[in-house]
Amino acid sequence: MSPQGRRRPHVVPITAPSFPMLPRPRVYKTIAYSFIALVVVVVIGVLWLSSVRADITVHAKKESARFDGTVAVAKSPDQGQIAGRVVQGVFEKIQEFRVEELVASSTAAAATVPAPVVTSPPVESSVLAKGTVRIINKYSKAQTLVKKTRLLTSDQKLYRIGETVVIESGKEVSVVAYADQAGSQYAIGPTKFTIPGLFVDLQQYIYAVSDSGFVTIPLPKIHPATGLPTSEAASTPSAPAVTKKSGKTITQAEVDEAQRRLMDAVFEQAKKSLAVELTDSKFGEVVYLVKPLEKKTNASAGQSAETFLASVKLDVTAVYYPKDDMLAFIRSKLKEKIPEGRELMPFDQTIVSYRVQSADAKGETAVIQAGVDGGYRLTPTSPLLDKSLVAGKSEAEAVNALRSISGVENVTIIMHPRWFGKLPSLKDHIEIKVE
Repeated sequence: MSPQGRRRPHVVPITAPSFPMLPRPRVYKTIAYSFIALVVVVVIGVLWLSSVRADITVHAKKESARFDGTVAVAKSPDQGQIAGRVVQGVFEKIQEFRVEELVASSTAAAATVPAPVVTSPPVESSVLAKGTVRIINKYSKAQTLVKKTRLLTSDQKLYRIGETVVIESGKEVSVVAYADQAGSQYAIGPTKFTIPGLFVDLQQYIYAVSDSGFVTIPLPKIHPATGLPTSEAASTPSAPAVTKKSGKTITQAEVDEAQRRLMDAVFEQAKKSLAVELTDSKFGEVVYLVKPLEKKTNASAGQSAETFLASVKLDVTAVYYPKDDMLAFIRSKLKEKIPEGRELMPFDQTIVSYRVQSADAKGETAVIQAGVDGGYRLTPTSPLLDKSLVAGKSEAEAVNALRSISGVENVTIIMHPRWFGKLPSLKDHIEIKVE
């Protein structure tokens, strides 16, 4: 056997390729390019979808809520109370007023109000009104009224009695009275008279009434030497001579003006005095309770005088409290009235009304009546404005859905990009704000 015919053991003869042929390089390129293109398309799609956003502005209605309740104030507050101080004092003052100054004030005040035009009947100035009155004494003691004692009607017409009389307790006396000034306008009908010369508290027990009207008589002539009437037209007792009076006739408006001025002065004095007793500066706000205890004058309407005295006594209680604590309490009470998903809007602090309902200066506690009108609106975190309500919807559908919510006035939606007409499905790409 020839050497070529011999086979070596464990040797495989190679007569053909033992592996498949490799593919051409162009096939690999096609696969790679296709994969890259697919990745690019996916990335672009993801980026595009992630860039779609929606900005929603909800224009909410302002709905009203009012707090009208009480706030308890105490020096040592318990739950539901706020800290505060209560200080009280009694203040009084006596002051002399010039009638002339009060006349100017009352005249200026009256000038601001146009008076209606009234056509009055002609007045006869050469006559004097005369009549008979009954002076009644319901006081516990007798009262003497001297000749020319003044009688005053409710419309400020002044008369004088013609003689001195003594009225016993529980009795009455009739006496002739004359008008203090000439003129037919003093011929009045039956009426009631006060006696301004008496102490104010006594006037309700001693007064005069006329059962028939006053009549006019010729004005008596006065003798220049004696100052007495020369005519018998006014029979005994003689009618008082109509002479020029000293001073000015005081009206009720001037008495009221004097007392008003004095009350203002006493109140200002009280505020300064009470503030001195407060040492803690955190109680920066105060409300007052004022009780008039006494108002007096040594003159009354119808009297003539250049000056008169007035006195006023006031009981003033000051309730001090911290402004921030009070407003926080009011806000908390307003929030209790607001439905869920709404927020309290800021209110004007200057329009809050305060009034002391009751106060105990000894225990330093008080109750303040407070009132204010507030407002509330929807919040972006309200469950009614959940983003799932509009996610994936068209712009028109989203607007209609939001407008149907109570408290929504209008809705504005801005898409990014603007030409995209559908809201994103991802809630993170939706922003809702409330205005």
